[in-house]
Amino acid sequence: MREFERKSKNEGRAEGRAQERQKAKKRTEAIMRNLREEGMSYERIARITNQSLSKVKSFFKTKQPA
Repeated sequence: MREFERKSKNEGRAEGRAQERQKAKKRTEAIMRNLREEGMSYERIARITNQSLSKVKSFFKTKQPA
């Protein structure tokens, strides 16, 4: 029974971390969209958001919805 409880807690923690990562990703994407709307270059957006240039270009190439 304790092993099941331990496993359940670990699964809950992992799920919580995954949700937080998803929230952080959405915040970063929103920031990138806002910076681009302000006319910033891909290079500057990458520097500000600490993302790779290829990741930033790929994000805008796929035209992520708001």
